[in-house]
Amino acid sequence: MKKLKITGACLILLGIIVISTAIGMRIWSSYKEKAMINDFQKTIEIEDKKPNKDKVIDTKPPSEQDGAIGILTIPKIDLKVAIGEGVDNSVLKYAVGHFKGTAMPGDKGNFCVAGHRSYTYSEYFNRLGEIKNGDIIYVQTQNGTYNYKVYNINVVTPDHVEVLKATQDATMTLITCTPIRIATHRLIINAKLQK
Repeated sequence: MKKLKITGACLILLGIIVISTAIGMRIWSSYKEKAMINDFQKTIEIEDKKPNKDKVIDTKPPSEQDGAIGILTIPKIDLKVAIGEGVDNSVLKYAVGHFKGTAMPGDKGNFCVAGHRSYTYSEYFNRLGEIKNGDIIYVQTQNGTYNYKVYNINVVTPDHVEVLKATQDATMTLITCTPIRIATHRLIINAKLQK
């Protein structure tokens, strides 16, 4: 009986640790993501206050920049999230990630962004399935804010990497796993830059 009580107490303690860890990860993720957005917006505010001749656009390659390269906003699903450079887990924990080697926001080509749909953290693209053709997506950068209009929604298997291919026009591709939390396929949202 005593052994049973000890086992029960250990299981309860383990459950508390697991739940506390999940809550802690969520809080830390939210803090980091908000800090990335705030730092990026402060950088833009500082540059906006300078006279035109003193403005400096960061010309370092995105992989050498710290923090966010932009902010992605989708009003339809109440999303505002930092865009980090790269799609490894160190970026996707706290932001959505820009695929290195694809176009930058506002440029001709395919600006590709990936994001997680997760219980614990990185739920930024959880509601991406609510997006419809005609919805507008905004990308704020140091060079300005770009408006993209959704024109195609598709579900593919993970081996369909052609979704990352360059395009002739300025387009954006959002990529996330689907079905949510099962992740056997990829939800692809294509949008085109509006002039």
